[in-house]
Amino acid sequence: MKFALNQMGFPADGLGRNAELIADAGYDGIEPNLTADGPLWDDDSVTDFGRRIDSLDLTVPAISTTLHWKDQLASDDQAARAAGIDVGKRMIELAADLEAGAILVVPGVVEDGTPYDAVYDRALDSVRALATVGAEHDVTICVENVWNDFLLSPLEFAEFVDRASTSGPVGAYFDVGNVRRYGRPEQWIRILGNRIERVHVKDYRTDVDTMEGFTYPLEGDVDWVAVAEALADIGYDGWITAEVPPYRTAPERMLPRVRSDLDYLFS
Repeated sequence: MKFALNQMGFPADGLGRNAELIADAGYDGIEPNLTADGPLWDDDSVTDFGRRIDSLDLTVPAISTTLHWKDQLASDDQAARAAGIDVGKRMIELAADLEAGAILVVPGVVEDGTPYDAVYDRALDSVRALATVGAEHDVTICVENVWNDFLLSPLEFAEFVDRASTSGPVGAYFDVGNVRRYGRPEQWIRILGNRIERVHVKDYRTDVDTMEGFTYPLEGDVDWVAVAEALADIGYDGWITAEVPPYRTAPERMLPRVRSDLDYLFS
């Protein structure tokens, strides 16, 4: 396994400084987020970031973003949907430039008054469109399981990935903690199998039952032994990326402590 930290956990300002802290904590990779006004829209900044992580012997496992919650890939607004696809195309460019090999997408969101089947069809069209571009750059479009009231079972999730894959490389970005509220991560892992291209880890406390229930690995109700066994059973030996916030006090201390826990769980 290789271990990385998502930008959600960055304790300092600036990609370069956080890369240094991540390398010092013993991680193998750094996962940056494409934000609305962040540096990843600027090609020179991307070049500088690439050089910095090379000097630190770090790798980018994937490019992630929260922009697809706003410009949704399955929106009934054509302009919003087109904007979401443009975000995805930029992520593919970044993944190619930084040799990440994958991007994370939220395929769609089911909201009040939004027909589930319409979201499914539009999400499938958008992911297929991105997969066509991804194929040109050797970048896999990784669909993440999130709290979007969509693709709610591992069987449906697997079928969606398979149908989207007819247009290019599509896989699952499996998030362990996101599933725990309504399912068993180890069951999802075995059903998704080799569709899993990347893994996000965080824990979840079922007694809280809200977004506030997310916490650090080993501090919630995920059966981490079962998760590790399931990943081993499907032959997964790729990236494990922590998606957790820095501590409120001494934020830089989170990095080595979580890194140590990942090593304990998966090595």
